[in-house]
Amino acid sequence: MAITNGINIACSDLQASGGIRSIHIRTWAADDSITYVNSATSHSISSIANDGGLATWYNFEFKNELPVFTSTASKENGSTMFENSLSFMMPEMDVNKSAIIQQLMDTCMMALAVANNGKIYVLGVSQKYSNEKATLRNQTYASMTSLEGTSGAAYNDDGGWTVTLTCKQWEAPRLYTGGLVLVSDSGTSTTT
Repeated sequence: MAITNGINIACSDLQASGGIRSIHIRTWAADDSITYVNSATSHSISSIANDGGLATWYNFEFKNELPVFTSTASKENGSTMFENSLSFMMPEMDVNKSAIIQQLMDTCMMALAVANNGKIYVLGVSQKYSNEKATLRNQTYASMTSLEGTSGAAYNDDGGWTVTLTCKQWEAPRLYTGGLVLVSDSGTSTTT
């Protein structure tokens, strides 16, 4: 008997580095269009567009080796729910960062976490139980659940904002396979 199904790993999987390389966040818009890919070999999103064109994202920079993306699944009454979390620390508490954080604080967001292995994880976008008939947005959005600012006490302490985004989804987080383009020195990026 031959075993033909399962999950195999390659040498590159064993040599992959962890961590997050970049973070991109945006607020859901009424005319957002998401293209889901569901097949035996792909559970992904191939396009995140706005009104048939580019979707604009805020880029968030941070200190290396501090951001973390986690996904925890639990099953209750026959439904599996995934609690996804993205936490990162932006150095310095300045007025520009405070203004952008304030703008995003009470919005329904989606986020892209680009890992050092090149994979792009999507938070706040889910096809299953998404209530696509909602007039404004998919109801599986990410929200800012924690924000902590600190100046540090000692001279060598880190100071800045630590932001945590979380979302509940009813499927495993999808990978983004579409185009992601940084807009030079503007603090934004675009997806198609």
